[in-house]
Amino acid sequence: MPFLDSGRSASDATDGGINPRIVWLLSHARSGSRQVPRVRPEPRPPLSLLDEAEAVLSQIERLEVHKARLEGRIVDAYAALHSVEEQHLSQLVTSSPVPITAHQVVTQEVACATGVGAAEVARRLELATAPRRHRVLRERLRAGSVSLHRALRIVVETRMLADDALPDLEATVLAPARDGSISSHRLFGERLRRCVRAADPRGHEERRQAATARRTVFGRLVEDGMGTFTVVAPAERVVGVLDRVDAMARAARAARDARTLDQLRSDLLCDLVLFGAVAEPEGDRSAGSAGSASWSGLSDAPPAAVRIVVPFEVAAGLSDAPCELTGHGWVTAAHARQIMTAPGSVWQRLAADVDTGRALELSTERYLPTPEMVAHVKAVDGVCRGPGCQVPADRCDVDHLQPWPTGRTHVSNLDSLSRGCHNGKTSRVWNVRRVADEGISWTSLAGREYITYPKDWRGPLRGPGSGPTRDVSPGSPPGDPPPF
Repeated sequence: MPFLDSGRSASDATDGGINPRIVWLLSHARSGSRQVPRVRPEPRPPLSLLDEAEAVLSQIERLEVHKARLEGRIVDAYAALHSVEEQHLSQLVTSSPVPITAHQVVTQEVACATGVGAAEVARRLELATAPRRHRVLRERLRAGSVSLHRALRIVVETRMLADDALPDLEATVLAPARDGSISSHRLFGERLRRCVRAADPRGHEERRQAATARRTVFGRLVEDGMGTFTVVAPAERVVGVLDRVDAMARAARAARDARTLDQLRSDLLCDLVLFGAVAEPEGDRSAGSAGSASWSGLSDAPPAAVRIVVPFEVAAGLSDAPCELTGHGWVTAAHARQIMTAPGSVWQRLAADVDTGRALELSTERYLPTPEMVAHVKAVDGVCRGPGCQVPADRCDVDHLQPWPTGRTHVSNLDSLSRGCHNGKTSRVWNVRRVADEGISWTSLAGREYITYPKDWRGPLRGPGSGPTRDVSPGSPPGDPPPF
């Protein structure tokens, strides 16, 4: 404590060995502390519910970042263990006819030590031992900007792609949503499927053709006296079955059937396969029932409808960008051309802005204004306009952004909302308003704002891996012939 030094020599100390200057300073400090009253801190004002929600939500965000960083360290540790075991195996002399690999050793070691499943360990090890191939994922993990779950899903889905295709693909898939927020789980999955197909259209087409030859159906019994069956069929047929049985279920509900939609989908599909017809709806079957009179079995079953968005460049064979089976996933350009030229296909023109990809006009032969307004709104939105929701607009409610009658019934005040998002808006869990650039702002109870925009129907043509549009100028080498 040099500030207590009086400058005297040791010989000036008192008999007790304590410097008098120190004694004086200590006594003065005690007397001063008795004279100055202790000041109590001002009570902090209570936080509002909005502040508390924001504080807890921010804490969750920080913890997720810390968790991702820890997961990045786990992946680094996997890589280190693999290196050690690889060196160990190289020094191990064995006469075993079946050599064991470092991957196998590490998988067994980690699974036994941690209880993590062997399949999960193998996926993590695949990421850990390919630092150059997945350098974007490794950097994002260390920064805490991507979860290990998403990183491993990318690793699995991109196994068939070349190394040089991955950096741009991973950056695109992990990019934030248009309003700057983290992409939702559904948006992440949709981007990943589209980009994988765009990066290797020819390879995916070859695998699709091979898989078509392996189409099958199988079933198994599960607990509680139930069973499940799986049908492996071309994507357009699966989508057609799902959409038709969903439409039938909704028609039955409209006819006052007492079963839920899930129960109806199951019962109607089984009835069609087993008997070629469907039973009368459950519920009110009285002679005067308006519901049962409108449902007469298979004759009322709506036809299947498979919607696929094919840009003109793809239809004409000028681009191999993947095409969207709206609401279900993505198919290769060759597969899309096959679907659109199949017998019985009906074409409907969807004009979209070249720069933004937004729908401008949906042609229709219907004259009544209300159905055309609905068709227009759903064409512009493409999917539910709720934050992070990817439910197809065809399965959404058309909602007044500003409630009627204050808000008029016009396409500028209408949007597509899934039932869950619609209920959240109606119950005021979300505060919704229109913002610039045709965006819709959603503000949560925690004060977080998310903005959704109309669907970009030409997005696949600008995505990584879709490649430039083929040159059709005179003298250029011919590409694939147009399908029509």
